[in-house]
Amino acid sequence: MFNLAKLADLARDSSPSGRKGLIKTLTDLFVGAGDDRDEQISLLFGDIVLKVLGQLEEETRMVLAKRVCHEDDAPRELMVKLAKDKISVAGPVLEHSQALTSQDLVEIASTASMAHLGAIAGRKTVDKAVTTVLVDRGDSMVLTKVAGNKGAEFEEASFLKLVEKARSDEAIQAALIKRSDLPEKAASNLVPFLTEELKARVGALGADNTLVQLLAERAATEVTARAQKLEEAREETNALIKDVINKKAKIDGAVTMFARADRTAELGMLLAKLSGLPSAAVSQLLFSTGDKPLIILCKANGVTADAYKDILTMRARRLRLGGLELNAAIQRYSALSEEGARRSLETLKKSGATFGLKTAEDEAAQDEAPPKKNIPFAASR
Repeated sequence: MFNLAKLADLARDSSPSGRKGLIKTLTDLFVGAGDDRDEQISLLFGDIVLKVLGQLEEETRMVLAKRVCHEDDAPRELMVKLAKDKISVAGPVLEHSQALTSQDLVEIASTASMAHLGAIAGRKTVDKAVTTVLVDRGDSMVLTKVAGNKGAEFEEASFLKLVEKARSDEAIQAALIKRSDLPEKAASNLVPFLTEELKARVGALGADNTLVQLLAERAATEVTARAQKLEEAREETNALIKDVINKKAKIDGAVTMFARADRTAELGMLLAKLSGLPSAAVSQLLFSTGDKPLIILCKANGVTADAYKDILTMRARRLRLGGLELNAAIQRYSALSEEGARRSLETLKKSGATFGLKTAEDEAAQDEAPPKKNIPFAASR
């Protein structure tokens, strides 16, 4: 029981040490009474402490808060006062005190610092009214903490807002993927911006997890869409090549489009069909170190120098060609006429020989090149 005479003596000492002694004695008596204390003791404890609370040093208030925050029947008015104090005092109370009501926490969270909100986010249970305020006001630290709190409950609207705030915050995303109560709509909104690492973590959660199912569905949809896109691209390519062959489209446009997009297979297919050669063999020529065969194919099919430059740029990326090499390649291309290239191509096709250094090519180059420039057709490499 409280020794009122002793308390009266302590109360008369208004010095900091006297106040500290009074609070320590009161707290010892209150906490020590445990389950035996009645409502009158709790009210008396709260009434006395509240009257001197403003005179206590921060250290004393911190000790008081830590000792009474776990007492379920601690005076509510006192706990609210401590919960609004500096975070060093308020932290334990906000995180542990069951004397604080949901409305108390909503009121405090509506105006308190992020540190205070972080303490609330760490409570064993946090109801929907409180999490609504935390999600509205919280920074990344607060949101990550409350999202990772399995005892926190959320309205669907709060989940959606939390997911939106997680769009560029991987820490919040990492906390959200562990929640088993994430609504399907919120989960669906979360999936598009998860990193590959987080997707891998989701995959380990189990097939009954909403995110796991959504990721599986998304992957299937992406595969279908990719396959459809490839099919559409294939049909587009075939149609374009057919138009070039039928003179409905210019070869330069097709060459430029394929070369600039680095679509080597399509470019090889175009030149092969125009030349009556195997596509695989022509595709290999695009990146062979010697450019004679490629020059013959392009020139024989009417590819202009401007379009050929796009092919050279594509080759330069793969073969790491320098400016001098590119200039030399342009000169070699200019040195051969279309007629000379067609003769060389037909000669090779009739002989069945593979593309290489041939006398017919050399003769064609010599026939068309201005004698005074004496520019060799052979590759300098």
